[in-house]
Amino acid sequence: MKKILLILSLLITSVAYADHEDDFGNYYFQQVPALCSSPQYIDNYLNHFGFEPKSISLGREGMQKSGQPVYMVTYYITKDGTQATATIDVPSGTEKCIIYHTFDLTTPQQN
Repeated sequence: MKKILLILSLLITSVAYADHEDDFGNYYFQQVPALCSSPQYIDNYLNHFGFEPKSISLGREGMQKSGQPVYMVTYYITKDGTQATATIDVPSGTEKCIIYHTFDLTTPQQN
């Protein structure tokens, strides 16, 4: 029974990830902790820590440039330039998530 479950798991995993395979590697999903709430509460968090938006980009259907927009990512840096965070919003607008909040931000020097 354990062997059957293992084989089924491997088959399902192979099928699930086949859509995202490419010449430069295989991909898989991770469980990434995110802080989610209503957009108002997330904006309160961002304001409390002094974050300012620096860039906005769209995630598109099928990870294709021509796909329909399905989410928006906003990248923020604190006013003092030492912390970074990013949020993800979906078109429904009912929730917004902070996908990370990092510290000790440095910018690589360009030669």
